[in-house]
Amino acid sequence: MDKFDPDKIAVDEKVKIEVARMDKVSVNNNPSPWMNPATLGLKVCSLNTISLRKHMEDVRSDPVLLQSDVLCLQETWLEDGEEIDERYQLEGFKGLFNSVGRGKGQAVYVKGEVKIRSISKLVEPNIQMMKIELRNLDVISIYRSQSESLFRATHHLRNFVKSDKDTIVIGDLNYGANEVNDFSRYLVREGFTQLVTLPTHIRGGIDI
Repeated sequence: MDKFDPDKIAVDEKVKIEVARMDKVSVNNNPSPWMNPATLGLKVCSLNTISLRKHMEDVRSDPVLLQSDVLCLQETWLEDGEEIDERYQLEGFKGLFNSVGRGKGQAVYVKGEVKIRSISKLVEPNIQMMKIELRNLDVISIYRSQSESLFRATHHLRNFVKSDKDTIVIGDLNYGANEVNDFSRYLVREGFTQLVTLPTHIRGGIDI
């Protein structure tokens, strides 16, 4: 290497042009609004983890999830009390949990600088809800097992929603976004709008 002459390195002009083009259109230089730290507003994200026990390190290392101000996770699979383990804490976030065991449960991580006014929880074997009340917005995270009737799920949600407060309902309801049922009809009557329109599931399904 001591005898290597750097001046012998040559770069084709086409390569220089392509590198410049790639740099210009790169994700680093053109972050999406979600990934851009300068984007104003509250960033709320939802993900079905299918066991937080197995995927906590994936959550901790995911740059997209970590841009969230409020991160709602469903199907955490944690047993009641297991969430106190330090490994389920996320640096810079406050962790809130509804843990009911295998195939169920939820966790909500709220960024430290986000001021929470109050927290409301519903913990039942087949449905879990958590409402994070902020100054100008309520965020309601839901996980509904298929064995929970949509009629009962609607009843529970109705008790959480304030008609005079802007509200985001987010989570995994185990039905398609285009399906018409008791729950979806309630959301329409209350003036909710489906914001997620692209598939969120590997089989093409869309969560609310």
